[in-house]
Amino acid sequence: MPIITGPALGETGHNVTFNCSASSQPLSQFSWFFNGSQVATGSKYETGPLTLASHGNYTCVAFNNITVRNSTVSKMLIVVATVTMTIVKVIGAQPILNERFSLTCGTTGTVYSIQWMRNGWPLYASNRTDFSTNNNTLTFNSVQHSDKGDYQCSASNPFSNMTSPYYKLIVNYGPEMPIITGPALGETGHNVTFNCSASSQPLSQFSWFFNGSQVATGSKYETGPLTLASQGDYTCVAFNNITVRNSTVSKMLTVVATVTMTIVKVIGAQPILNERFSLTCGTTGTVYSIQWMRNGWPLYASNRTDFYTNNNTLTFNSVQHSDKGDYQCSASNPFSNMTSPYYKLIVNYGPEMPIITGPALGETGHNVTFNCSASSQPLSQFSWFFNGSQVATGSKYETGPLTLASQGDYTCVAFNNITVRNSTVSKMLTVVATLTMTIVNVIGAQPILNERFSLTCGTTGTVYSIQWMRNGWPLYASNRTDFSTNNNTLTFNSVQHSDKGDYQCSASNPFSNMTSPYYKLIVN
Repeated sequence: MPIITGPALGETGHNVTFNCSASSQPLSQFSWFFNGSQVATGSKYETGPLTLASHGNYTCVAFNNITVRNSTVSKMLIVVATVTMTIVKVIGAQPILNERFSLTCGTTGTVYSIQWMRNGWPLYASNRTDFSTNNNTLTFNSVQHSDKGDYQCSASNPFSNMTSPYYKLIVNYGPEMPIITGPALGETGHNVTFNCSASSQPLSQFSWFFNGSQVATGSKYETGPLTLASQGDYTCVAFNNITVRNSTVSKMLTVVATVTMTIVKVIGAQPILNERFSLTCGTTGTVYSIQWMRNGWPLYASNRTDFYTNNNTLTFNSVQHSDKGDYQCSASNPFSNMTSPYYKLIVNYGPEMPIITGPALGETGHNVTFNCSASSQPLSQFSWFFNGSQVATGSKYETGPLTLASQGDYTCVAFNNITVRNSTVSKMLTVVATLTMTIVNVIGAQPILNERFSLTCGTTGTVYSIQWMRNGWPLYASNRTDFSTNNNTLTFNSVQHSDKGDYQCSASNPFSNMTSPYYKLIVN
């Protein structure tokens, strides 16, 4: 019968050596089998690094090749895993004051025994703590603040032992009743800061509510600039996300409005001379009193001015030019006061009768420019009409090249868009046609000695005057010659040989003049 020498226990990761011997002549040949499968030959067998799968029966078979006989023996090897990890783990919920709480010792490897420790000292069962059968679990029946501390578990087997890292047991509780610190009064335009605190482990999460609606999170809440709508209940809710409990407290804030704006505004229509006009003092905030000023001096009611609605409105019964100036109102309360910017009161009026400047005469083919002005506040808008039809806008009107059809009335209408009034003036333009032709023509029969004979001055254009000439010298009426009313016709009552010569007529107007070619009078 062979004999196997070697250990009965082995540790994972380590080698085990078995030796087999048997009395035999000649010496036996040895074969090794593990759980029925051959793994080696020779009297000595080294396993290699053990695993838990290496656990089992190792069999040695001795064989004599002369006697052709064999003999067999087996040895059981128990493999123990090295303790490579121990860690304290929480079972279920986190530790909450006065509630049941358990820790387990998590291990890797083969564990023969477990020992629990708190702050380095061994722990034993008590009326508040229990251990499971194999000491794997530590249970607190009702965890208390006094149970806080550093917990460890130590696991061991015949080859190794390991103590876990510390698990710091912190007892969670609360939140208890919160406390809000901060002012009870606030002024509009200013911020108010509230702080909320509550005894709790872990620290509470805070939510803020204003009149029932959430407005912020965090222990500190700054309102931002206050308005009158900021008045009301500010509620702090403290929440512990481990104990899943909350606690609530509220604080009332009363808001006093700061006077943050004063401005002078027009009520209704703009100021128009001799009409009723009102100004109001627009304010933001709580107003106790209002004072009106003109050019920096206080204003008081008079027979032309009145104040209404706690001095909020200033009314002019009939506004005059003398009322113009810089107006302000000052609003105040016990905490603040503010004076408005200047409102410059400008009295609107007009337009008064317009004036057209420009020529009364115009020449065909040339432009004429008219200018219209009118006393008015604000400045008037101008429209131009010719013989009843609108032809232009603006204070200046240029006609374009004139024709005889351009003669007529040019009317300027001045309009004030504040007073909604207009005023009208007209100017007559007389158009004079440029003289483009003069010629001496015979009227009736040719000149015959001792008989009546007439010449006429033919013209194209507007003629204001005609001058007749003979041989370059002016002609005047005599006992033998007459001129028609407008000098257009020269008549010889009895033509004579002495009347022969070169005759011309010269026509003129304010813009032009023209002299005809010569007409040679030969007496027949």
